[in-house]
Amino acid sequence: MFEDRDLQILLGNSIEEPETDYDDADAQSELGYPVEEEALREYYYVTITDHIGKPDFREHYLSVIRFVQQYSLISQIILANSILEQIEKVYDHVPSISFDPNSYEEINEVYKFIEFIEYDHEDFVVEVWSFLNPETNSFQVEKYCEQNKHKIVSEIEEQLKSRFFPWLIADFLRTYNKDNIIEWFCEKSKNLRTLIFLSLSKE
Repeated sequence: MFEDRDLQILLGNSIEEPETDYDDADAQSELGYPVEEEALREYYYVTITDHIGKPDFREHYLSVIRFVQQYSLISQIILANSILEQIEKVYDHVPSISFDPNSYEEINEVYKFIEFIEYDHEDFVVEVWSFLNPETNSFQVEKYCEQNKHKIVSEIEEQLKSRFFPWLIADFLRTYNKDNIIEWFCEKSKNLRTLIFLSLSKE
């Protein structure tokens, strides 16, 4: 009946359970509707985590993140950890040093990290290509990536030396498995092929 798990959660968790003491829950809720508030919070969180690694991540993420950022520190810590767990599942990446976000600053770093992985990498990818400087007459992203893996990795490492990146992003670019980073870079480059080509043509 329902195609999306996030919609199932929103509707299913909005139904009150008879064994729950809602007087206590009311006291802890922000608006006086604890069941609905919890269902909505879970809906927002699943909307983010279930779309990690999918083409429509940006659309779903941007539709809920402004609401998520209004939640308490403890609530956002739960989401930040869920994001990191899902990144491990989808991308097979774990930060090189144990990272347990416990402040708004660290939680925002997790948000910036997932944004970078999924969609906010345009400037980075295009700039790497500007230094790779492939032949534009026969420019094919996939073919170039396959034939120039070492060159791409070296240029990513150079970018790490010359530009500032938040720690989680820098750690991802520095420690992610080399084959995986090439696959990630190539996939994102294919989505930006026209922009890359235009940038290269101007040089």
